[in-house]
Amino acid sequence: MFTSLTNPVSMRSPLRLIGLVMLTPLLLQAASDDPLYVQTGTDPTFAEILGSGKLPQGTNSTEGVTGSRIHVNKSVVEVGPNATHRIPQDIRIHTLGNSVIRRKEFPKWSRWYQEDGNTQVFRLFTGETNVRNSRPLAARIEAFSEVHWKQGTWHEWTGTYTIIKPHNATMFQVMNRENEWAVHLDMDDHGSIIFSPRRAERKVIARQMTGKPFHIRVRDNGHDYEVFLNGEKAGSGSYARPAGTTGFRWGMYLGEHPVEHDAMSFVTGAAIDPGQPVAPQEQP
Repeated sequence: MFTSLTNPVSMRSPLRLIGLVMLTPLLLQAASDDPLYVQTGTDPTFAEILGSGKLPQGTNSTEGVTGSRIHVNKSVVEVGPNATHRIPQDIRIHTLGNSVIRRKEFPKWSRWYQEDGNTQVFRLFTGETNVRNSRPLAARIEAFSEVHWKQGTWHEWTGTYTIIKPHNATMFQVMNRENEWAVHLDMDDHGSIIFSPRRAERKVIARQMTGKPFHIRVRDNGHDYEVFLNGEKAGSGSYARPAGTTGFRWGMYLGEHPVEHDAMSFVTGAAIDPGQPVAPQEQP
């Protein structure tokens, strides 16, 4: 059940986190008196996790780290054209402690990644850094598809984002294994969305989107790409990728920037090549 709090926060202004005692779920309040989620349980600090030995430096951890539970208010979050799309089964996740985590291992990494209904929950916490190798900073929690391609056929990603706790970060990447990224979608600390082509000028395509579901569509053919926001074309371009294959990544990635405060975003109804046959669900 999603109950209400006093001092509701308008969906037209930045959302404010309201702290409650440990035994009371944490609620994020919207103007309609409907919270976007309920949080149960607690999360240790990153320093405490490092001290526990669960994230050994310089290797892919297999133990994982669990965390508090996020219960998405589906009536508020799962809206629009992607609301009924089920989460793809043939995906992996990349965390700051392991770069290739298979679906059957997802529950072991609930500190950073969870699924509730048709919504993926991505979280990062203050002070976190990559520990699986020697690369500094580079905190991330991203899902990535098992669909990859070279130049030729167009492929498409669709999904609905809801920014809960904004942070300067990359939200979406068209990524090539040999030539790196072609285009990013980024967000800033104020919930603005930025179209970021690799070799062209970045531009803000939406402002103050915290708490407001918005729909993204990205098309790519291994050379050319197009990005749409809420059905309107937001940008396009080209980036030569003579080697390797390209795929989609979504979630949060900070690169060379520190995690200065907690961050969280939802992605509802993510789909790769919607309308194509769905791969069978992977068995645990």
